[in-house]
Amino acid sequence: MKSRVICAIPVYNGEQFIQQTLESVAAQTQRPDRVVVLDNCSTDRTPEIVKNFRGLALEYVRNPTNLGLFGNFNRALELAPETDYLHILHADDLIEPRFYEVLTGLLEDCPGRGMAWCLDERIDENNRRLSVSGRPNGRVRVLAMDKFLRLKAEIGNQAFCATLLKTAYEPAPCKFRLDMPILGDMVFWAEWGTHCKKIVTVNLPLAKYRWHGRNETVSLAPNIQSLIVDEWRTMQICESLRGHRAGPVRWFKLKGLLAVRSGIKAKRFQQLGNPAYAREIVRVARGITGPVPWVLGQVLVQLRELLVYKLGGRPRHPKNVFS
Repeated sequence: MKSRVICAIPVYNGEQFIQQTLESVAAQTQRPDRVVVLDNCSTDRTPEIVKNFRGLALEYVRNPTNLGLFGNFNRALELAPETDYLHILHADDLIEPRFYEVLTGLLEDCPGRGMAWCLDERIDENNRRLSVSGRPNGRVRVLAMDKFLRLKAEIGNQAFCATLLKTAYEPAPCKFRLDMPILGDMVFWAEWGTHCKKIVTVNLPLAKYRWHGRNETVSLAPNIQSLIVDEWRTMQICESLRGHRAGPVRWFKLKGLLAVRSGIKAKRFQQLGNPAYAREIVRVARGITGPVPWVLGQVLVQLRELLVYKLGGRPRHPKNVFS
């Protein structure tokens, strides 16, 4: 039987947070028809917690082998033909009670595949707020395709937990890339977007993205290919999806953005006591951007550090190298 909404929860050793994640799904004003937990061969108490959860009916599926992070996400995409809406929710993130109510409402008039996302509140292990991904003013924006792809090329924020896919009972037209372990989702959003009849965002913090010491991005960050080179590849891939050749001003902007993002990471590794890796980040990133975008980018990095963290007092997770 086909479903209206399926929530797929890929998990690997998620015992610390999955109870809270399941409770957030159970608290929805419009519950999903199915909640499918895709266990990637956990060795902790994850199966026990899922099987003993009483807040809503769950389907527990254990993979025969560990498929890797994005491999398990692709397993979730196999559910696309069985539902009108598919939500892939990390087992450490949370959604607010009106998440499905609001986001399905935004896509109700979409005649085919679509995508909607909201703001995400960043929280730590103890549910303490770190930041919010935008201004929570309730603004709704329907994005033209070129605008959307331009934002993806600029690595515009779009959290997994905050994104709802309208599959319209059709197979997924693309999959998560397995060769980009940090930014595979950004490329996927862009590629999915090219098949959408409607792309919409709402400035409401209806999802909570959790930063903790075991985030996949934390473990993969000490890899220059994943951290810097793949980011430039992502910009190039997403820009190419726009279907026309970008001019020198556009490429200068993208290189400037790479310089800022790489400069933030280099500063964080310096602050975390790894100056050698910070220097390697600078070397590789500057080799891509060239000297002028790099220097201009570092001015913005220093200004951001002063205004946001020193004067503004924004808390920062000690393991987060992206901010």
